[in-house]
Amino acid sequence: MENTNVTKDKILKVAKKLFAKKGFEGTTTREIVNEAGVNISLISYHFGGKENVLFALFDHFMDEFAQKVPANVNMDLTQELKSTLIHIIKLRFIEPELVSILHHEIILNSGRADKIRALLLPVWTRVKSLLEEGKAQGVFYFENIENAFAFTMSVAIFPRYNIYFQERIYDQPEDIENIANELMGFILKGLQIEMYQ
Repeated sequence: MENTNVTKDKILKVAKKLFAKKGFEGTTTREIVNEAGVNISLISYHFGGKENVLFALFDHFMDEFAQKVPANVNMDLTQELKSTLIHIIKLRFIEPELVSILHHEIILNSGRADKIRALLLPVWTRVKSLLEEGKAQGVFYFENIENAFAFTMSVAIFPRYNIYFQERIYDQPEDIENIANELMGFILKGLQIEMYQ
């Protein structure tokens, strides 16, 4: 008999792919289990339903994210902000399907979006508080925290290739480190622009 964790991982892997491609509403539990090669009753058994499969994807991501982002001990706020945002930027390349699901749910403003937002809230809250602390200390320069936060998170999470703007038409390996550092440079320049200095 198959290991419980293996079965759950199979379901999550397939669900992530299908949710990203077809959306949550466009994906049936039957499609998930058929592609995963498991019994349909296992979705209810392990997750309690399709919606909880979606939430489990973000739970799993937040656990990994918490492990990857260094603790803020001995870090100044600029270093902590950079470290956190670089991990968020890299997420677009490491977990493009999850980012696609996130964007889709936010755009639809579904009831599920509130739960996903709650899962992501600790990271978003920390970024916002680092911006506020930086402004108070004279490290960052901006007028409005909401504008600064929106700009920062938009640069960090907006997909690099979007069919509405630019579709990727070649398949070359990307230098994720350089891309993340360049985007981080845009964010830092935006927070320290000359008009405020």
